[in-house]
Amino acid sequence: MKKFRFDKQIGILGSVDGWKSLPFAECGERLVPLGAFSDYSHIATDAIYVGERSSSPYGCLKLGGSLFAVFVREGVAKMLAKASALLPKGCMLLVWDAYRPLAVQQALFDSYVSELEGRGMAHDQAVVDAQRFVSIPSTDQTKPPPHNTGGSVDLTIIRFNETDWREMERLAKASRTFDRTGDWKGVYASEMRRQQLIREASTPLDMGTVFDGVQQETATRFYEDMSIASLDDVAHARLLNRRLLWNVMTQAGLSNYPDEWWHYDFGNQFDSARTGRKAVYGSVILSAENEAWEKMRREHYLGNVFIADQQRAPKFVGKLGANPLYTFVRDLSRRTGHMGYTAHPQAAGL
Repeated sequence: MKKFRFDKQIGILGSVDGWKSLPFAECGERLVPLGAFSDYSHIATDAIYVGERSSSPYGCLKLGGSLFAVFVREGVAKMLAKASALLPKGCMLLVWDAYRPLAVQQALFDSYVSELEGRGMAHDQAVVDAQRFVSIPSTDQTKPPPHNTGGSVDLTIIRFNETDWREMERLAKASRTFDRTGDWKGVYASEMRRQQLIREASTPLDMGTVFDGVQQETATRFYEDMSIASLDDVAHARLLNRRLLWNVMTQAGLSNYPDEWWHYDFGNQFDSARTGRKAVYGSVILSAENEAWEKMRREHYLGNVFIADQQRAPKFVGKLGANPLYTFVRDLSRRTGHMGYTAHPQAAGL
């Protein structure tokens, strides 16, 4: 069997010109969650647009319609699992954004336009240029924004030192064992500790720019198109990191958007324009099951933050302090830290 190469040169990337005019046949595939407590908990998430972590420039719940849960089409989730399995030991995929409701799409587009106007660009030109980085919101069912299809994902790679990675593997194995025996407390405790390690012990690979940066360096082949001899050690490391991401993602079946090293697609018109594959994902809305998952993730996050901040603690403890379930969750939350904070550097540039 041919050995998989992490450092294979990033190929010439296809154009997205005319993507909105391409046909698609919706396949009806469901949206599924990634990250904590899901079937894809080996893929880390940091819901950037809801302001889940201190790495986000958006205040928590400030961007209209944003979600704590990260959803993708089920086929894309399986591809991400394949990509994850190809990574070197000690590395994980970290997803910032995937399925995006139209309200979030509008808010993001407005943010990009404002950013460009703040740099002195005229409004009409800002509207045109912003579309290089975020699709203009559209309710036209024949041209859904790529992220609204559940077929787009924005992500990077994080890395752990050897000791922390062994602990991550031990916790994952323990969680599976607890799950088989029906010990939900064991599963919950293992997952909370894993999430703490992801937030506090992992390091994102240096890709050369922040996520959502508006600059020429965000182009996936930016370092690839430079003379290798002209690259210093830092730039060469960035080149290899981008190659690693590109290789595992394309090997898994996704395609990259040339202007953004972090953006990959499958099944939507954006992907079809670059690859010639048939588009099978159109606009999609959250199912009742998705809504229930989002509610769980939101309430869990806000509850953890409440406990960590110890707001109204005396009154709250007076009502629930004797409840063994609350005591278990409270003590575990305090041990595993505030979910709103992370050791990661700034992840978005707007």
